[in-house]
Amino acid sequence: MRVTGSAALLLTVLAIAACASEAGPEVAQTDSSDRIASTPVADASPTCTNSATPIRIRVGATTLTGSLGGSPAARALRDRLPITVDATDFGGVEKTAEIAPLPMADMPAGADPGPGTVGYYAPDRVLVLYYGDVGYFPGIADLGRFADPDGVVAAATGVVTVTVELDC
Repeated sequence: MRVTGSAALLLTVLAIAACASEAGPEVAQTDSSDRIASTPVADASPTCTNSATPIRIRVGATTLTGSLGGSPAARALRDRLPITVDATDFGGVEKTAEIAPLPMADMPAGADPGPGTVGYYAPDRVLVLYYGDVGYFPGIADLGRFADPDGVVAAATGVVTVTVELDC
């Protein structure tokens, strides 16, 4: 996974600090080639916990269900939801989209994500929806799971808009 061109520039310009609180101001940034947007979350309902947060993932016009785990990186992502990003296919096994950095303190050095894993690849600062098996790789953080019984993530081609939002 590589970040190049306008995506690298956008990551440089977009510096959103990971918030430890449940709500706080976030920054929305867009340009013509990449979209990274987030909005603050109002007070999370009691069903949104640190150990399992239900989410919806819209890939184009299709909505998937899933959940985020309780790791520091997953909680930081949860605190930024909803986010909308432009994702592209990588290697025929994953959809990737640049996002603002997530904290990697207290996270394992890597992971072996299987199909249906919501992940984060720290070296390139990308959110990853895995629909194939990539094996263990350093720098991958397992954030949660999503249900994809019809292979909709794999079927979406080209640049596809992905929205991740709370489902609680």
